[in-house]
Amino acid sequence: MKNSCRKFWLAGASAIAAGLWSQAALAATGTQAGVSINNTASVSYSVNGVSQTPVSSNNATFLVDRKANVMVAEVGGTATTVAFGQTNQVTTFTVTNTTNAIQDFRLFATNIGLGGTTQLGHTDNFGVTNVRVFVDVNGNGTYEAGTDTATYIDELAPDQTKTVFVVADIPASGPASGISGVQLTAVVATGGTATSLGADLVLTLLGDDPNQVDIVFADGVGYADLLRDGRFSAGDEYAIAAATAEVTKYAKLISDPINGLLLPKTIPGAVVEYCIAVKNIGANALTSVGVTDNIPTNTTYVASSTYVGGSFALGACIEDGAQATDGNVFNGTRIATSIANIAVGATVTTRFRVTLN
Repeated sequence: MKNSCRKFWLAGASAIAAGLWSQAALAATGTQAGVSINNTASVSYSVNGVSQTPVSSNNATFLVDRKANVMVAEVGGTATTVAFGQTNQVTTFTVTNTTNAIQDFRLFATNIGLGGTTQLGHTDNFGVTNVRVFVDVNGNGTYEAGTDTATYIDELAPDQTKTVFVVADIPASGPASGISGVQLTAVVATGGTATSLGADLVLTLLGDDPNQVDIVFADGVGYADLLRDGRFSAGDEYAIAAATAEVTKYAKLISDPINGLLLPKTIPGAVVEYCIAVKNIGANALTSVGVTDNIPTNTTYVASSTYVGGSFALGACIEDGAQATDGNVFNGTRIATSIANIAVGATVTTRFRVTLN
């Protein structure tokens, strides 16, 4: 064989160990999409015992494809406790880019629907309204209405995570043990242009093209999405707080017409003070609290004896609070008072007196 006729056609895959790889950043997600993998083989040989100039193969090259993947997770593992009529109530999620490329993520959230089972295992029996999605811009894990205004994730690097808030309003009324499930879905979208949401990625249906970056969906089955559909979802829930007002009524003998204040007895003409103590045993403040009490039979209301907003200590009502005007609280048969706010754990009292007929 003449040396001039030597020709070697070598496939790059047959000699990877001898190849030259282009450098690429490696993360948990693997080599980044779009990186060119290049490989050239070299063969050395001798003719009649004489070493010849090594011969190199052609350069075998291909582009790394995009393994599109995303993970969405609910944060905390418990429901967000709410009360009817509240607005801008928050459930929290994380979205992690497990794609081997920088990606945008389109986000949307919905109610799961009446009768559906929440991710926490409860049955949805009412719907929240005005459901919105916002990205935690400054990464502090707390929803801030004036700061967290982004509605999609922009240019998230591989293996990086963003906190996302689902924000909703609670209707004015509903079932006492209300549960409303919500779900957040993140869709893998095209990255590369900052401050602009890219289009949803589209699965490559044909065979591999070594000269282009093909798209392979690698996501699992989420709370409300399918296997390998380019998206992932997780659920959370809002739970109406259980009854939060504990009411206790106390009767205290003040005086009688014979003994006065010293060791009085409940004889006709005795004065008895009633105290209604309202304690907030829930997780939210009580507002617009109304206290109503009928004047007992065989007793007469003592004029100007109603006091509102008093305190409670050591198992007894304190002689404090603001004196109410009879015209505002007494209608001839009952007293009715209003307390604007009772903080969590606090007790507020209403007091009035009657005379035994």
